Amino acid sequence: MAENEFDLLLETAMQDLLTKQEALQRDFGLDGMTRWWLDQACGTMQFFNEHDRLTVEAQILDIGSFSPKSETWKWSWSNDSVEPELRQKALPLKQLHDITGIDLFSNEQVFAIDGEAMAWDLAALAVYHLDALGCYRAPSGDDGPNIFLALTSLRQITYQ
Repeated sequence: MAENEFDLLLETAMQDLLTKQEALQRDFGLDGMTRWWLDQACGTMQFFNEHDRLTVEAQILDIGSFSPKSETWKWSWSNDSVEPELRQKALPLKQLHDITGIDLFSNEQVFAIDGEAMAWDLAALAVYHLDALGCYRAPSGDDGPNIFLALTSLRQITYQ
């Protein structure tokens, strides 16, 4: 893929992600949740409101993790700290190498990237490729890593 073609793909993926993120915020208010819980074994994520009540449950696909401290990225499909089933589900992300010809999409090791903006670029390309509903950046402290998760389905939890 030529550089101008990749730039167009990235621009399209980023615009698509922004649109999806706005819809997620409007429909589910994920930014307003006070905590989240990731169940790797089930591939689900739960979001809790200010009253610590489960409000939204999502099916996820782990994209990768970004360490703000070292400014590095690791694809989930090659990360031993990710459950094997989630790593398997993330394997289609390696197809981005075949599509773009860019080696970082098939890099099994931790590699340096240009800050969190580039992590969002990688997440946008993944969400676009997977046709996911959006992305959630799950922070795990000031030093990270921050886990980027594609949201593949969501449901609002209502109480009687």
